[in-house]
Amino acid sequence: MTSCFTQASSRLKRLVFEHVRHLSEICQPRKIAIKPNWVLHETDPAFPIRALVTDARLIEATVEACLNFFPKAESILVGDCPLQYADWPLMCRQAGLDPVIARLSARSGGRVVFRDLRREVFRQDGDSFLAAANGDHGDPTGYREVEFGIRSHLEPISDQSDLFAVNDYSSAVTSSNHRPGSHRYLICQGILDADLFINLPKWKSHQKSGITCALKNLVGINGDKAYLPHFRRGAPKWGGDEYRDEGRWLYFAQTRLRERFQKRSRLAYKVLKPGWEWIKRVRGIETRLDNPDASPKRFYIAGGAWHGNDTLWRMIYDLNWIIQCADAEGKIQPTPQRTYFCIVDGLVSGEGNGPLQPLPKETDWVVFGSDPFKIDATLGWFMGFDLGRLPIIARREHFGGVGWGEFDVDDLSILLDGNAVKLVESNINFEFAPPPGWREHVER
Repeated sequence: MTSCFTQASSRLKRLVFEHVRHLSEICQPRKIAIKPNWVLHETDPAFPIRALVTDARLIEATVEACLNFFPKAESILVGDCPLQYADWPLMCRQAGLDPVIARLSARSGGRVVFRDLRREVFRQDGDSFLAAANGDHGDPTGYREVEFGIRSHLEPISDQSDLFAVNDYSSAVTSSNHRPGSHRYLICQGILDADLFINLPKWKSHQKSGITCALKNLVGINGDKAYLPHFRRGAPKWGGDEYRDEGRWLYFAQTRLRERFQKRSRLAYKVLKPGWEWIKRVRGIETRLDNPDASPKRFYIAGGAWHGNDTLWRMIYDLNWIIQCADAEGKIQPTPQRTYFCIVDGLVSGEGNGPLQPLPKETDWVVFGSDPFKIDATLGWFMGFDLGRLPIIARREHFGGVGWGEFDVDDLSILLDGNAVKLVESNINFEFAPPPGWREHVER
């Protein structure tokens, strides 16, 4: 059962230790993988690090609990694949992770390893360009392509695979790995080797999926985000779900010019950027949301960042099926291949235009569970969202894995500070500000 705890910061370590101790009664893993949310370093104080990534206190408590209750574990990998231009060392400093890493590495005698798992890392060179970066990164055990074939949740829309894309990554790589009858992901071997996977997501709103929590956090088990279709290019009238039909020609022009010219040529960038800034001023287009109560009517909503995105949930379901049923060789088996457990960081949550521009929400919760669909449904409800309008939750009957998501929302019960309550009968509503592309659609 999903367990939610309020005023959690004052008793965080005790709660984590208690739940990991219960977990140790059903498994004694040889290898453990812990997956925080390390999406990006803080780039703007309006969207602080405490609302952006998993809290260092929760990570430290979880690793300490694993060292205590799984003494025979050979290794504990704490890792994620941030965005390609994320500065991981800077993020560690901003989030207060550096002393945590030092303490746990020393205490464990090298059994605990913190790792930036990206296969390739880039740095921002100017406002609109990326350059290859050096530094210590990558999974030292390598990566493995996991092939779904026709079983992928993307297969029903694979006749449009030439439209699959993810912003700032190679569309050629995306479409070459997802086509009718073949769907491949590049999974970190260190994740596949684990027989216990502990998910440590951050509770935030998300511009493409409405909510990011247990399910969406698995994007970071994949070593190259170009393997992950986030949307189909174009507007619905053109067969895509990248942006809405309204204003589609403006979006089409901006996105195509940006990809084709602006990001490849500094000269083109200098020529085209002033024109785009002029259009934004004339049309009142907004690209950031600093106030959760604001209701921008002309917010720039592209890249699949709206409620009509019918691609993203399919990719997310595939990744959750992998973490549940893919063996160490990357083969999808009919039964679960590792123990899964989730601890949600809701100490400071993120609302508004998440996941990269989250406005801090002082929720002070921590949540435990073993079914990511139940966790996300629970927290989506407490955000004040209509679960039937969140595809990542509403499409759960299509999930190809084993056992997860098999519930009726009206009958779903949870533990709230140890007391059993029916979710839909709870009067708690944090009234999270939805992302702009979900406004006046997802609110309950």
